[in-house]
Amino acid sequence: MSIDVTRLINGALKRDKASISKLITLIEEDPLSSISVITQIPYQPKTAHVVGFTGSAGVGKSPLITAVATLLAREGNSVAIIAVDPRSPITGGAIMGDRVRMKDVPKEVYVRSMTTREEESLPLKTLLTIELLERLGFDYIILETPGTGQFSTRIMSVADTIVVVLMPESGDEIQAIKAGIMEIGDVYVVNKADLPGASLTYNQVLFALDSVEKKGWVPKVVLTNALSIASVEPLTKAIKEHAVFTRMNGLDLEKRTLRRSLELYLVISEKLNRVIREVSIPQTNLFKEFEKLLKNGGSLKEFTKKIREEIVNKIDVLVTE
Repeated sequence: MSIDVTRLINGALKRDKASISKLITLIEEDPLSSISVITQIPYQPKTAHVVGFTGSAGVGKSPLITAVATLLAREGNSVAIIAVDPRSPITGGAIMGDRVRMKDVPKEVYVRSMTTREEESLPLKTLLTIELLERLGFDYIILETPGTGQFSTRIMSVADTIVVVLMPESGDEIQAIKAGIMEIGDVYVVNKADLPGASLTYNQVLFALDSVEKKGWVPKVVLTNALSIASVEPLTKAIKEHAVFTRMNGLDLEKRTLRRSLELYLVISEKLNRVIREVSIPQTNLFKEFEKLLKNGGSLKEFTKKIREEIVNKIDVLVTE
């Protein structure tokens, strides 16, 4: 069945959630081909402010994002959430879906879960989805990175504002300091402030951030309890203040350039990976040559030349497709 892309784009521009979802599905199914769909939407100067939440699993990123999105939407902002999840090894789908974690998000907020392989913190399809949502004119795009026990550093090339979420007595604050994470965030959140040790963790983070400055911005530290939306207001305020700061200093355009550079890298990587997979299968001449090299020996230099020839030939075919 053919897809009426023009109809979907027109619907998406009117904030029809079904149309937006179908366009994102096209991105997920074939990120490279979807670029030609995205570029059919009129280009506009940067409007969306991308907020990236990162932190270990269990620190409460999803409830925090729900609360922040609710507060931003109440102020009349258009908000979209992309929740990037590790892929289930059995079903291939998201381990935790958006409807499970963000069921209380306001109906006007768009939410989409997106899977990723364990080794990918932010895949190409996520970055292209940001491109799509930005062209659709959303004011805020909130990005949740997977909680795999390590903080996502790729988010530094994607998000305008990076929110690092910690929780009391989890050891996260110590690991963050050791890993240099205190150089990543624009806003640090000690969530679950009702737990014992919250004040201690808060002070530890403040101490670790002493004298830290990012291009004129002094990172903020806030205590929150995601179950109380009122306690999340200082976090939302800090995000909005940083949004103003980035725009006044041109840092939002600088970050967009970094994101586009990462997109290009991932596009090239995807193209080359396809070529490498094609020339590596057992039916290829290159595979047969490789087996000969292993069995009979020979010149690795000559074999490397054959690799180059095969890859160049495949790339030539790829360019003409």
